[in-house]
Amino acid sequence: MSGLDMTDSDMAADVAAPDRRFGEEILLDYVTGTLDEATTLLVAAHLDLCPQSRDLVDMMTHVGGVLLDDAEPVAMREGAFDSVMALLDDRAVSVPPAEDIDDEMKRLPQAVRDRVQACGGKWSFVAPGVKGMDLGFEAPQGSASSKPGEVKLYRLEPGRGVPTHTHQGSEVTLVLTGAFADGRDRFGPGDVSVASPDITHKPVAENGDVCFALAITDAPLQLTGALGLVQRALSLGGSD
Repeated sequence: MSGLDMTDSDMAADVAAPDRRFGEEILLDYVTGTLDEATTLLVAAHLDLCPQSRDLVDMMTHVGGVLLDDAEPVAMREGAFDSVMALLDDRAVSVPPAEDIDDEMKRLPQAVRDRVQACGGKWSFVAPGVKGMDLGFEAPQGSASSKPGEVKLYRLEPGRGVPTHTHQGSEVTLVLTGAFADGRDRFGPGDVSVASPDITHKPVAENGDVCFALAITDAPLQLTGALGLVQRALSLGGSD
């Protein structure tokens, strides 16, 4: 299993309550390198903020190292090392100097800052007091019929929130700074919020600190109320 390639109930079950950390299965996929790129970023940022999950990953890594030491060596094929190094070179990303990140965003986990720098992300308007940044790669799709998922960084000013919405698929959100409440619960730094199609909510940042959040969706959000009517009308118009 990797990334968001799971049902909403699977993902919800893998985020422990009440502290909303990732469960062992996703953390093990992270350690073994089998997660997709989007979920790898989400877990890496979570580990930066959650000592308990970080300790668990350290333990998994140690156990894996012990098992590897005990495994029988297998000869590598000729040229394997050169092939791996060439692959790493192909995947190398040119990251701009750290000073290109503004002071506010320097508080974010290193993995998120690196991604923002690498993709040259630009903020776009989401709602009054709320901005979103596309991080430049697609998340896994929830189904063959849905549009590709999105990986976005959000900035919510205190007291501001995104419009009320439900979901055509799953939405996994990690709070990086500040906190928000969505009518179900409160989520602070390091907390993971999972929302499925049967959930309608309106995340609003608490007063005080600016709330940065990293979100992965495997299908587009569905706005409700008057904004939902406009969204559906635009969607129908675009299908002609």
